[in-house]
Amino acid sequence: MTILHDAPIARILPCLWLAILLVTCILHTRRGAQDWKIFRHATQTHERRRLYLKWLLQSILLFDLGGLMTLWLLPEPLRWTALSRLRLSAPTAKASAPSPEMSPAFFIGFGCGILIIAGFFILLRKLKRPAPLGSLGDFAALIPRTLPEAGLAFLLCLNAGLGEELFFRLALPLLTSQLTGNLIAGAVLSTLLFGGMHWYQGFKGVLATTAIGLIFMIRAVQGTPLIWLMGFHALMDVVALFIRPALTGHFNRKALRQPAGQPSS
Repeated sequence: MTILHDAPIARILPCLWLAILLVTCILHTRRGAQDWKIFRHATQTHERRRLYLKWLLQSILLFDLGGLMTLWLLPEPLRWTALSRLRLSAPTAKASAPSPEMSPAFFIGFGCGILIIAGFFILLRKLKRPAPLGSLGDFAALIPRTLPEAGLAFLLCLNAGLGEELFFRLALPLLTSQLTGNLIAGAVLSTLLFGGMHWYQGFKGVLATTAIGLIFMIRAVQGTPLIWLMGFHALMDVVALFIRPALTGHFNRKALRQPAGQPSS
């Protein structure tokens, strides 16, 4: 009671909202793990589409709308600006220096990296050496098997980039840092929660997504615009669910007829 009476009313509501978010994320993770067990063994495409759609709607409610609500409830309101300039913190580089993500060298290096990865998988396919999908986590069953599934999976990828970056790389760390007075505390909490919510992928999947989340968080803390993080996140998911499977020959009639819990590659 003393803490509540001493705390300004403007901070009580954000504290309650943070607690609600954490509990909701935990419940979402537990329920998602249960749905994943059903999804992995689903053989009917209508059941798979139902779960794709369910996850998409849940993601929009929790991350997109939840992130916007979090920004609205910040004790220190965020100064709204163009999406291209929206970021977690001010850039550390000098104002006159171009952002690393905007430099020509970055785009050249990124393009070369994509070409090298694509060439590697094409070579494996030519040599008929199957590359294991989902080596960093148990997500191979998410690879779509029909066009309707592909449409929903693509929307999932796009919304993951939009909503999860808004939530984990801006809204949640901002709320936590304003309540604790420490941006690092918000960054650590968001990164651990981001990795933990991928528990359905198994222990390796949690480690991998936590590491990826840490890299994204470091860039966010260093001032990378949120729109860039959104784009790269969505691109990584598209590569994992569409480009890589296509390069390794996963999209064939045999794979499309195979039950989701038994990836053919």
